[in-house]
Amino acid sequence: LQMAAAWLSLVLAAGLATSRPLSACPPEHVPWPSSGSTVECQPYDLAVKESTEFLKSNLPPWDAMNVVTLFGEPGGVDGLNDGIAARAVNLSLDLRMDANFPWAASVPKDIFLDYVLPYANMNEGRTDARGLLGSVLLPILNGTNATTYEEVTEVVNGYSAEGVNASVWAAVSKSKIYFKSGSTPLIYDPMSVIAFGYASCTGVSVLLVDALRAVGVPARVVGTPAWHNVTENGNHNWVEVWMGEKQGWGFIEGRPAGQGETLTDPCNKWFCNKDHFPVPNNTPVFATRFKNSTGVIYPMAWDPQNDGVPGVDRTAFYAATCSKC
Repeated sequence: LQMAAAWLSLVLAAGLATSRPLSACPPEHVPWPSSGSTVECQPYDLAVKESTEFLKSNLPPWDAMNVVTLFGEPGGVDGLNDGIAARAVNLSLDLRMDANFPWAASVPKDIFLDYVLPYANMNEGRTDARGLLGSVLLPILNGTNATTYEEVTEVVNGYSAEGVNASVWAAVSKSKIYFKSGSTPLIYDPMSVIAFGYASCTGVSVLLVDALRAVGVPARVVGTPAWHNVTENGNHNWVEVWMGEKQGWGFIEGRPAGQGETLTDPCNKWFCNKDHFPVPNNTPVFATRFKNSTGVIYPMAWDPQNDGVPGVDRTAFYAATCSKC
């Protein structure tokens, strides 16, 4: 028994995960889903180190030269030791340990690292949107009965019983944020969208993704750089939300860009039909990600020569799904 206790102490000291019943991690330990209904408990400081290393090892080229700005350094200017990315690390890990928001702790580590942790989506301006959005939306969610990714998304996007006034579109702005075409790239980072009060599909999507990540829900921007692969036909962006291991990724638009949509019915999106995804399909679709390992990129219609944003090819999924609508 003494040998077993000594072994457990060594495991914890080394930062190796220990399997425990769900929500049974000790203080200052970050829960990660494991097999069955158990979690692995990782010491907080080691979770911070692992998350920070993930971000630093996958920085886009324009961020690689701004490491100190993004992550801070001991004895930083005016006593600020943390940067924008470091703050995102701390806030996202803190949320996993908060029993008031149980969905956050149920996100697997690989999904968390790529689609909750990151401080940005593409080449939009870097700001502390995570801090602002979380401070506004988490108290709202704490007053609801939302417990699943879908229910949380409904609240944040304005489709829950709480209504649009409880959503990101009204809660962070003096007036309700609305859709305005032709706004990218002038207005598409989240703070600009909030300040101006409007955005086109890209800015609306970026803000919704950032809002969902700020409350612990995995999300990513997805879209086509050109309908039917013809630039003159225009482009479009929307949002994918991770629904869990069984459901995978659902998709929806931010409410200002599309009304009456749900995560569970692909056919209630104006673009999900045979007109936009014929058989055979010729419309490419890509989602953003942070991990730079596959060689696939997310093409930005407003910056077509820029290949610095890693992507996921979602063309086959949308061709198969939307051609049936």
